[in-house]
Amino acid sequence: MRKKLSLLVGLLLVGAYAAYAVSQPKLPEVKGCVNPFREVKPVEKAPENWSSVRVFTKILVSKDLRSLAKPWEVDYKNVKIVKHVVDYNGERIEMLAMGIPLKDKKHIVFYYEFSKPVQGVKTRAYLLEFSVSNTEKRLTTKAITTNGEVTPLSSCKHECTSDADCGYFADCVSYCCDYNWGCMVGCCGDCTFPCGACARRNVWACGECLYCVIVSCPLCATGCCDEEGTYCDYLAPGP
Repeated sequence: MRKKLSLLVGLLLVGAYAAYAVSQPKLPEVKGCVNPFREVKPVEKAPENWSSVRVFTKILVSKDLRSLAKPWEVDYKNVKIVKHVVDYNGERIEMLAMGIPLKDKKHIVFYYEFSKPVQGVKTRAYLLEFSVSNTEKRLTTKAITTNGEVTPLSSCKHECTSDADCGYFADCVSYCCDYNWGCMVGCCGDCTFPCGACARRNVWACGECLYCVIVSCPLCATGCCDEEGTYCDYLAPGP
């Protein structure tokens, strides 16, 4: 009886959140090669303590997150969430940053949500693949979403420099293909402990350092890009 009741509650919960997701208003259209983190300035931040149920719910209702990871793939115990206050054109707005590691220990989803669209970007998410060894540390972008629309990236693309290169029905989107680990290690004071251990050649601490920096100091991480790519986004933004 208890199992049946739990199943019923679960189905009702999923149905309710699915209805919520469908009812969300259409998001704005993104214009130009926009990197929202370059358009805002950090003001303050505070860590958020979410339950696993709340994180699970967020994944269900977010088209960005659902596109990059399935709920059962997530390592819920190690999800990191920070709420930022940033300045955008003289106005203070909120930016939610979520770092969601997957159970395969090779991929992390980073999700950012602005309380007000930044040049058309309301939500942005990245699926990153990282590998660490004694001789090499690599972090590559495998997929990116903007306002719920996903673009897989098998290699670093350089398709455009402006919207004009993409034609009338597409926008030019920029992203980071490869990050500079040395820069990442030194740019975020909140991550001194793991990044210090990474700098001392503790390869296992480097993944934690990376994870910490991109969630706690995303604006700093933006400046640590070794190679930036661009692609033409032909998908119309949706809810």
